[in-house]
Parts: sequence; structure tokens; C-alpha cells
Amino acid sequence: MTLMFAHSHRTFFILLFSLTVSSCFLIQNIKSGETLFQEKKFTVAADKLKSEFDVEPAQDVKARKAFLIGECYRFSNQTLEAERWYKTAQSLNYDAIATYDYALMLKANGKYDDAIEQFKEYIQQVPFNDDASKQLKSTQQALDWQKNPSAYVVKNVEALNSPAFDYAPVLYKDGAIIFTSDRGDAAGTQTYGWTGEKFSDLFYSLPDGNGSYKSSLPLSAVINSKYNEGAVCFNKDFSELFFTRCGTDNITNDYCKIFETTMNATGEWNTPQSLPLFEDSTNVSQPFLTADGKELYFSSDSREGYGGKDLFITRRQADGTWSEPENLGPNINTTGDEAFPYIANGKLYFASNGQPGMGGMDIFSATKTGKQWMNPVNLRAPINSAADDFGLILIPVPNERKKEVKETGLFTSTRPGGKGNDDIYSFELPRIKLYQLEVQVKEKVFANPSDPNSPVTGTVALQNAMVSLFDATQAGRLDSLNRYATDATGKFTLTISPEKIYKLTASKPNYFSKSENFSSLGFSSRDNDTIKESVTIVLDKIYKNVQITLSNIYYDYNKWNIRPDAALVLDTLVTLLNENPTVSVQLGSHTDSRGNDNFNMNLSQKRAQSCVDYLVAHGIAKERLSAKGYGETQL
Repeated sequence: MTLMFAHSHRTFFILLFSLTVSSCFLIQNIKSGETLFQEKKFTVAADKLKSEFDVEPAQDVKARKAFLIGECYRFSNQTLEAERWYKTAQSLNYDAIATYDYALMLKANGKYDDAIEQFKEYIQQVPFNDDASKQLKSTQQALDWQKNPSAYVVKNVEALNSPAFDYAPVLYKDGAIIFTSDRGDAAGTQTYGWTGEKFSDLFYSLPDGNGSYKSSLPLSAVINSKYNEGAVCFNKDFSELFFTRCGTDNITNDYCKIFETTMNATGEWNTPQSLPLFEDSTNVSQPFLTADGKELYFSSDSREGYGGKDLFITRRQADGTWSEPENLGPNINTTGDEAFPYIANGKLYFASNGQPGMGGMDIFSATKTGKQWMNPVNLRAPINSAADDFGLILIPVPNERKKEVKETGLFTSTRPGGKGNDDIYSFELPRIKLYQLEVQVKEKVFANPSDPNSPVTGTVALQNAMVSLFDATQAGRLDSLNRYATDATGKFTLTISPEKIYKLTASKPNYFSKSENFSSLGFSSRDNDTIKESVTIVLDKIYKNVQITLSNIYYDYNKWNIRPDAALVLDTLVTLLNENPTVSVQLGSHTDSRGNDNFNMNLSQKRAQSCVDYLVAHGIAKERLSAKGYGETQL
């Protein structure tokens, strides 16, 4: 009887366990893909949505599912798959947001030319969208950064990386590196629905004495748990630790919080306590403690922000508590996400996908003016890429390399070519002795030299053009430095300083003046090296009393409002007039032959006036402008 009872009990337990597993499996399958998406189980949701997509007959529903699949892949950082599914949603005539997200993924995959076309398409669909206009301009800028990278040298730190997610390195005592990873040694046993991988933990690795690192080991079990841990920082003597933990046993309170712990007399970490910075329904993460231990910077999706995630600061009070968090303001934060703050050498480094960048998250540096962080500068390629780049830190340059290297550090990137998903990379900034800039001024050559509306056949060097050099490093201020004249080849060469932003304005009688900016940020002096860069400025000849056609100024029938595509053309005219303050222009407008003469004359006058109004709204004095409607009289 006893044996039978034990056997029956065991059989019953196995059956019950099997039923429980089957029940969970059935519940998971009963849930719709959109429900799983709302629960942020993106890997499971993508599979479910794809199976629903395959059998869905209604095009509008099918388009919605394609868009959500794209969202799942975007959130799980599978940008190629996201690109594919956003394109599918767009082809099924989903909302315009599919075009915008498709453009973002093209940009994130380094397909800048295609991304530019899609951003233009979105601007046609959604006029006057500031985010899209900024993305368009930054994608055009990214093309230039890709062709003209800075002097940083970037390498994958293979000893720290694995096929898993490895990110957010921090310098620990004795040169050790602590970082976040969801590799197999992580403590948790559950799968994170967002990534489809294990929950992450903190790991550390000691230097091996040969410029690399030893095998990585998990940090203290007091800190690592069955939940997600990551993004750590320390005080100056490494006796106080702050880190991020996401997840609790309470499914309704599954948010990220910052935890703090101190080291006790035995060298062990005390039980971590969460910081009450915001209400429980707010994510708070990625802490950075200043060297004096008085200020804590972090990222949060608080409703007090400007968009997705913003950077905040809280200050330690005399009683050890923390002040009410303050937003760093619109100079740093955007409608996108800002994350991974880090301060060194008087600069705030952070990652953003809202500031003008090369793709996903880019790394920026900002300087402090008074009490405000200002003027974020993109670190450009090769530190930034079309992928996500974030979590930059500086590490001391070894004494034996200080003559050759100005700066070293680590950061995280999802760029292709790594060992896994997120990988940790190192960077070095060599010392540069001379920074030479060759400037060339050219003019356009027209098929008909007397007709500026004829096709442009090329450019030729412009001799005796004057180029004024300004220091534009400090926002809102231009300091005149020097003037140069071009030689018979239209060129001159000058030596410029590192860590500067320059404005070069070229001018010549009977030509429109034009300016170009050049940045030497990220360079320094070295005894045995020279960097040479070049800038070309193409001037337009002034044709007095000659009509010049502005291309692509189109209007909808019986309309005179400025369309987004027309605004891009008028913006170039704003720049030209700002750089040539003595120039006055008449803007003329024509119509086609639809409508009677009076109708067309009135309509063309309204269209010409709308262009004038646009220029005035962008700072051009109305006394310099006049509007003339020609109707269909000059077809």
C-alpha cells in the first residue's frame, strides 16, 4: 500500500505538472500578438504576429500586424528585420508612421541615401514635422561624417564580449572593468520577454597585464538577482555602489529602479535599497555619481520630461537623502531618448536618438555654461555608427603611451562585426601635431554662360575670392580670426587648432557669399603626425535683372500654402539672403492654364506672397522682398 501510494502520488504530481505546463502553453497561444506586444514580450509577439499575418485576409488588419512586427524587431534591436516589416506595412498603406519608422531603420542600417528619400516621403505625408526635418538633415550630415571620420581609433574588446548582450562598462579599482551581460553565467533562470534572452547581471574582469582582460566573473550575489541588473556606478573610493534593477515579483510594478548599497567592514556589500526618486510607475536607470559624491545623474521616462527618456539630476542633502530630481532641460533632452550620462574632464557624455545623429543612439558631449549643460556635439564616426552607440567612459592613458595617445576609453555598440548583440569597444585618440585645412572656392559652369537656368555642366576654380575665418565653437558667438585670398587654383591652406568649430565665409564681387562649417573637435597635438582635411565652397554668380527659377516650388491646385518640399527649397534661399544682407529679391509665381485669367492672376499673387511671408517668418526683412504674380502670362 505504501509503495502503491508513493507511486500514485508521483504519477499524480507528474500529471499535474504536465497539465500546468500545457495550461501555460495554451494561455500563451490564446493571447493575440498585439496583447503580447503590449506586454513587451517582443520576441514571442513577433512570432505570433507573423503567424496571424500569414492568414489575415483584411489588408488594413494585415498592415497593422506588419507594423507591429516591425516594432517588435525595432525594440529588440533587430534593425534589418524591422526595416523589412516596416516596408511591408508601408506597401500595405498603413499609417504614415510606417514610412517614418522605415526611414529610421534604413538610417540605422547605414542606408543613408534610401533613408533620405523616405524621410522626404514622410514629410510630404506629414507636413512641418520637426522630428522628420531634423532626421532628414542629420542623415545628410551622417553621410559626410561617414566619409570624413574623426581621428579616434576603435577596436572590439574581445576579452569582455560574448555572443550575448555585453554593455555599459565602468572602471573599478585596480583597473578592473564592471559591465552588464545576459550571458549564460547570469543568475536568473527566466527568459526576458523583451529580448528573448536571460535576465542580465553585473560581471567584472581584471586586467591581464598585457593590455587585455581576464575571464569575466559575476559580481556579488547580494547585487545580482533573478531580475535584470545593470548600469552601475561608484563613489570615489568604491565604497558606495549604485545600479539599476528592473523587475519585481509584483507584475503591476515591473519597472526599473536605481538601488544603492555600501560596503561593510568585512568587505561585503550590504543589502541594496531602492532610491525613492519618482513614483513606482516610472522607470529610473543608468546612474552616474559625480566625483564629489554630491550629484547623481540618471535617465528616466518621467512625465516631467520632454519625450521618451530624459536625463535628470538629484542632489544629496545634508541628511543623506536625495533632492527632488531636476530635468537637464531642452538643450540636452529631446522628444527622443537620452541615456547613459557620464561626466569627465568638464564634459557631459550621453547617448541620444533625438539629437542629430548617424542612426540609432549616438554619443554626444556637452559643456557647462553657468549651471546649464549646453551645446551637445556628436562624436561622429568611428565612435558613432549607424547602429546604437552608448555608455562611453574614459580610462587613464598608461604612462608609457601618454606621448602618443591623448585619450582612451570604452563604449558599447551594436554595430555589425561584433561577437554578439551589444559589444564593448575601446577607443584611442592619438595626439596630432598639425591640423591643416585646404580650402578651395569654385563657381558653377552653366551650359549657357548667360543663363543661370541652363544645366550646370561642372565647376571651375575661382581666383581671388576672399575667405573669412571665424571661431564658432561657442554657441551664439562668432570671433573673427583672419581673411585669406584664393590662388590661381582657387585654393589656400591654413593650420587650425584642435577642439574648435570654424565657420568659413567665401565672397567675391558679383557673387553671392556662402558659408561652410568645419569641426576639429576630437583632435590634439602630437610630435610626429599631421592631419590634412579639405573644404570646398561653391559660389553662385549674381545675374542682375535675370529671372532665376527655384526648382521644386510646387502647389496643390487652387492652393497657396507652402508645402514641405517647397519649404526645403525656400530654406536655402533664407540661408543665401542671410549671408548676403545687401541683396533684395522679387519672388514671382506662375500658374498653369487651368482657370480663367483673373483666377490665375490672383492665385499666382497669393502664391508669391506666401513665399515672401515664409521668408519674413524666418527672419528676412520684408523691405528686401517683393511678390509678383504672373498668372499664366509667361507660360
